[in-house]
Amino acid sequence: MSGEDKILIFDMDGVVLDSEPLHQRARELMYEKYGVKSLDCFPDPIGKSSCLFWKTVADICGMTWDSKRMEDEQFALVAEQVETGHVPVTDGLLEVLKRAKEEGIKTGLATSSDRVMVERVLWALGIIQYFDVIVTGDEVANKKPFPDVYERVLEIAGIRPGQAVAVEDSTAGVEAAKSAGIYCYGYRNETSGEQDLGKADRVITYLGDVKISGNEN
Repeated sequence: MSGEDKILIFDMDGVVLDSEPLHQRARELMYEKYGVKSLDCFPDPIGKSSCLFWKTVADICGMTWDSKRMEDEQFALVAEQVETGHVPVTDGLLEVLKRAKEEGIKTGLATSSDRVMVERVLWALGIIQYFDVIVTGDEVANKKPFPDVYERVLEIAGIRPGQAVAVEDSTAGVEAAKSAGIYCYGYRNETSGEQDLGKADRVITYLGDVKISGNEN
């Protein structure tokens, strides 16, 4: 894949950085703060809307909190951990981002997280300058597994789905990318849990294996 009519699009959580342990720590702090006991019946939060997660938890536990406010609190706790904990980017990411820039390929970010958290995290990681297009979950009607964030990235970049490649670590993320008609790498991140990446075009365990000279159709 080469040229300005191509784009390489990354998910953030679990791909750009290993953030699921940070999200889990944030949820645990909030469980303690609000007197909630973690239950096996809580939904899998990985790759999906945190707002919906907290709404479901409220329904299960009989709580009356504002689920959007809870999502905002979780995101703030994650951003604080990145800013204070010297969290690294995922191994191989900078290699791929730098190669994309050298070849004139656009890079994008398509995430279910909110804009405020995303920009805080990217600034703290020192990589915000690498992304030409960033679309976040609070900027579209539907979060992953719906394709809205990917469709919006393509719209802003002016690029057709067949000229894009995505990298996702979750079942919902892969479904979103494929529903948008995009070739998708499934990145196997051990801390993302048992994610079904079967719909991905190729599964990898190292981000440096992402090919930016052409997808593998």
